[in-house]
Amino acid sequence: MRKKKRLTCFRQIFVSAMALALMVFLMVPMASAGQIKVLKIGIGVDADTFNPQEQTTTLFQNMCDLIYDNLYYQDPEGNLHPRLLAGHTVSDDGLTWTLNLQKGVKFSDGSAYNADVLKTTWDRILDPKMRVPLRFAVSMVKDCVKVDDYTVKLNLKYPFAPLDATLSMALAVPISPAALAKYGEDVRQHPVGAGPYTLSKWVKGDRIEMTRNENYWGKAPTVDKIIFKIIPEATTREAMLRTGEIDICYKPLPSNVASLKALKNITVEMPLDTRTIFMGLNCLKGATKDKRVRQAFNYAIDKKAIVDRILFNTAQPMDGPVSPMVFGYAKMDKQYDYDPKKAKAMLKEANFDFSKTIQMRTPNGRYLFDKQVSEVVQAQLQAIGVKVELRTYDWPTYVAGLLKPIEETELEVFLLGWGPLFLDADMALYGQFTTEVNPPKGLGSSFYTNPTYDALMKETRKEQDQGKRFELLKQASEIVWDDAPWIWLHVEKFVLAYSSKIKNLVVTPTEKFYPTYITME
Repeated sequence: MRKKKRLTCFRQIFVSAMALALMVFLMVPMASAGQIKVLKIGIGVDADTFNPQEQTTTLFQNMCDLIYDNLYYQDPEGNLHPRLLAGHTVSDDGLTWTLNLQKGVKFSDGSAYNADVLKTTWDRILDPKMRVPLRFAVSMVKDCVKVDDYTVKLNLKYPFAPLDATLSMALAVPISPAALAKYGEDVRQHPVGAGPYTLSKWVKGDRIEMTRNENYWGKAPTVDKIIFKIIPEATTREAMLRTGEIDICYKPLPSNVASLKALKNITVEMPLDTRTIFMGLNCLKGATKDKRVRQAFNYAIDKKAIVDRILFNTAQPMDGPVSPMVFGYAKMDKQYDYDPKKAKAMLKEANFDFSKTIQMRTPNGRYLFDKQVSEVVQAQLQAIGVKVELRTYDWPTYVAGLLKPIEETELEVFLLGWGPLFLDADMALYGQFTTEVNPPKGLGSSFYTNPTYDALMKETRKEQDQGKRFELLKQASEIVWDDAPWIWLHVEKFVLAYSSKIKNLVVTPTEKFYPTYITME
């Protein structure tokens, strides 16, 4: 009897153990259901820095979002959602913004996120000794004051209505205080944030790898590892997408978009975005110092032909200095219609020296067909008798050249793109054309200076009435459009091609995409 009881007891224990094991076995796949082990993304250029206060390139600000998270997250419609900030309030006079921090957040290295950290962030942003190319975006902020462990106040020099949207930029995110103490400014190579991912490997010129932050304070990402593979040639990126070697192709060739769209196993998204593509013209020295020369160069370029024949309608010609996607956009009454005869006549009136060679510069792989567009602009200027030498640079070298002061710059005519990171014209009009943003302080690499324009843009920042503000932005647009510090080329569409197995990929008109919570069929 005892033996039978022992056997019965053993069987019960065994059955219970097997049931528990089966339950655990079943639960594990359920817990990891939908998880993607590795997501491979093909991009065209390498990063220069992962210090969010230093970063100027949207693609790498996008990566900073994944590493650091945002104070506010801006969705594709421009709506703001709490992230590292739980919310904010604004004083009646608009001069004090009280920011309430999200509680329970830690950086990926375990460091605490609190008011001291956010105050340090703002002190760094506002420190004139620090390199912060996009400081203009928050130049209305006078200082940051700690209220308590989870509250700070921003005191403003003047009210600025879109400051909440500005807070969604990578510019405003905090870096781990322990990482700053350990690495100093070399934190640009060793970023540590509170975002859903951590930088696990960066092989310059080859790949950037991110691993899911297991201690992320928010919803756990569905992708364990993201590999950004640096593939300068778009045709190679596309081929790798077609064969399944990568899952997402960043900015495929415009000429191949139609064929990619025709494939059932590939999805192509192409929203009109905030990015304008232009040829910057140096306004302070060289032949382009003369306004008549700058206007003539605009008449010499067939923008519609570039959009139709080179970009295959993955862009649209600029008809104003900002994208139609942003508040403050207005189509200009005066248009620089293609007129090479008029362009040549204007150059002669300006006593342009046709024996002089204009130096043109371009990146390769940063924008849609950037080198090819530059080659067309070169050819069309040469068609009216202007000698042009075109040089191509890798992106980090190119960016470094954009930041040199006027006495050191070699820029004369150069292709560049400018993509506001929130849907307001301020970042475009203030961030490129006010004297305040001329290098090395900012990224206004055309060195455009107009006191009337500067004063008007300051008024647009102080004006709280949206209707009046729109009219002021339109006036500013008319001034800079006529002064032509750029050859106004086109507004890009953000072209992203990816495996049709991917669902729920977030793609924004600010040229960002978020694979954090995708699923794969």
